[in-house]
Amino acid sequence: MAPPGTFDDGRTPLGPVRADGVAGARAARDVVLPLTRTRVADALTELGYPLFRDAAGDLGAMWAQAVFHLYLLGKDESVLQVRGSWHRRLAIERLPEVLTLLDSWNREFVGPKCYVRVLDDGLLSVVAESSVPLASGVSDNQLVRLIERGVGQGMRVMRDLEELYPDPAARAPGAS
Repeated sequence: MAPPGTFDDGRTPLGPVRADGVAGARAARDVVLPLTRTRVADALTELGYPLFRDAAGDLGAMWAQAVFHLYLLGKDESVLQVRGSWHRRLAIERLPEVLTLLDSWNREFVGPKCYVRVLDDGLLSVVAESSVPLASGVSDNQLVRLIERGVGQGMRVMRDLEELYPDPAARAPGAS
């Protein structure tokens, strides 16, 4: 894997195996294996993401602006879905403007898919999700990058929402 902040185009030579096994370790991270919850948890830990398991055993990670769940979908649990929900709720009267924002986002960017859910209490929840079919398996390096991409793209949407709908408690009383 490339050092943080650099681009690894996948052509970095492994080179000879050193006595400490470094090249061999890199090669092992490129072996394609079936997708499992354990591997997803390991990838979240490697990324340093704040990992949790919910009551159903699904994995997730929390930030100040969003909660992300990582699901293994399909009959054989071979589809990785990274689904982020914005931490705040919006009034139903904001639906047209939120739909305009998300429609623009969905037209401009390849991912994540963004949508609004109307909750039982009539408030809106904004969701960003990325899904990748991995029936043929995935390497550790690929899995880390897919999770990093899913969360990173979702957080871009959450930041846009934070800018459009700033937290009123962050402003002084009486400030507009």
